[in-house]
Amino acid sequence: MRVNRRRVLGTVASAALSSRLGRVAAQSTPVAATGVGPGYAIARVRALPSPDLAAAIVADVLATVLPPTAALPGYAGHVFSVHMTDPTATISLTLLADEAAAAAANEVAREYAAALDPRVVTAAPVSDQEGPLRIYETTMRPATELPPFLNGCLFTMRNRRNAPGADIETVIAKNFNGLTPMLAAMPGFVLYAWLQTADGRTAINIWETPDQQAAGNAVVATWVAANTAETTTGAPVVNDGVVVHADIPGFI
Repeated sequence: MRVNRRRVLGTVASAALSSRLGRVAAQSTPVAATGVGPGYAIARVRALPSPDLAAAIVADVLATVLPPTAALPGYAGHVFSVHMTDPTATISLTLLADEAAAAAANEVAREYAAALDPRVVTAAPVSDQEGPLRIYETTMRPATELPPFLNGCLFTMRNRRNAPGADIETVIAKNFNGLTPMLAAMPGFVLYAWLQTADGRTAINIWETPDQQAAGNAVVATWVAANTAETTTGAPVVNDGVVVHADIPGFI
């Protein structure tokens, strides 16, 4: 299997591939300042009581939550977006080395929430997904050709539940060899990630413009219908956002 310098199939893939991919990933995947590549992810959608509060909290999250999270061993990147259709919501993606790093990042988030002004305290997240990062592909373009901090790029978080008996390893292999390279070759492609959750999978896409995002979504819909639709149950839950700030190696 060909693996380019920014393409990784997660370490929990089939045993026949894991050792070879692990060596390639360790040498060529973009890594954070800590020297850690992403192997686990947390993707959340949170809604606040009003659009004004949602807008007001963005700067505080970036100033208060991101620095201690970025200082954690195993931190590998972060994306923060405002929701495209729900003005009360924000979407976040945190990239980490493993589950232990994710637990530490979750603790930072809990401490932040506990100290919040009561006016911006929220109930449970609209969506709270985390798990091993099974596919991670980023653009080969240099950071100088991308918006600074990916500001203004389009972010899609798509959650699907597994159908009973679905062969997830086959799904991942099909995706990695079929859909992933198709998306990576499209104009405006920035990032595609696929994390395995407790009951399904969450796909993350980042594109530069709305038209490019729409084109990518059309490719995803067509490919999934033809290749993996029978491995999921129910309609996907899709959250779209606009990136405010990204701290991903190679994109800053």
